[in-house]
Amino acid sequence: MGGCAFGHIAEFKSYLYLPRINKPYFRRVFVPKNVAKYGWIIVLLLTGPVYGDTVFGIYAGAGSWQQGFSGDITSGITQIDIEDDLALEDENNNIFYLALEHGVPVLPNLRLQHAKIAVSGNNDLIRTIEFNGSVFDVADTVATNMELNQTDLVLYYEVLDNVISLDIGVAVRQIDGFFEIATTLEVSRVEFEGVLPLLYAKVRADLPLTGLWVGAEVQGLGYNTSSLVDANAQIGWESRIGLGVEGGWRTYRLDLEDLDDFNNVSLDISGPYFALNFHF
Repeated sequence: MGGCAFGHIAEFKSYLYLPRINKPYFRRVFVPKNVAKYGWIIVLLLTGPVYGDTVFGIYAGAGSWQQGFSGDITSGITQIDIEDDLALEDENNNIFYLALEHGVPVLPNLRLQHAKIAVSGNNDLIRTIEFNGSVFDVADTVATNMELNQTDLVLYYEVLDNVISLDIGVAVRQIDGFFEIATTLEVSRVEFEGVLPLLYAKVRADLPLTGLWVGAEVQGLGYNTSSLVDANAQIGWESRIGLGVEGGWRTYRLDLEDLDDFNNVSLDISGPYFALNFHF
């Protein structure tokens, strides 16, 4: 995945807004402050010498991603380990994508994709923790729930289209979700929603006469200690009628500092995935 600078962390707050739980909740659309600085990259992608697909094609796939969770969050004075303190366990969640490719050189191809990240856990605390103004004491039984839904609209060009294919472009990611820690007496919850611009790249190599292929896909941006990376490595097979399967390893890494109610967020969500796909 190509990298892209956030600018200063204060600038990154313009991408993603996390409203405080006790204030009215509302939706915002975000435009990066440093768009002028990095806009030439997007201009090159959208107006440079690129190539469309030689024929019209639709690609679709749906499957499941087994997600393992690690990392920590801080909202107050306690750095909370999501494994040791909250006992978040692996979960299987759905993924899908739909792509439209065409033969018009100037217009980008389109790809729509969605992934759900959801996890829960229960644990008896072995230390006192504080989250978003709420204190949970040692020996309290806490229930944790986290959900993150993300939908991407990708505009890309196919700059190579032979045994090896290469796609590059830009994406807009809509995200929404919440993080909640609760006991029978108290609930502390943070909700969030926002729009993120990302850079996008995908490479694929076909093994002639076998239907087999290998590839990799990456989206993200980053600057200094703040970054977002969503990448996967793939292997697949496609039949002569276009029906196929694919599997691989997907990793989602998020590192943020000083973002509204969060002092620090460092999450790694990784695991294998499997999907059925169809090309026609």
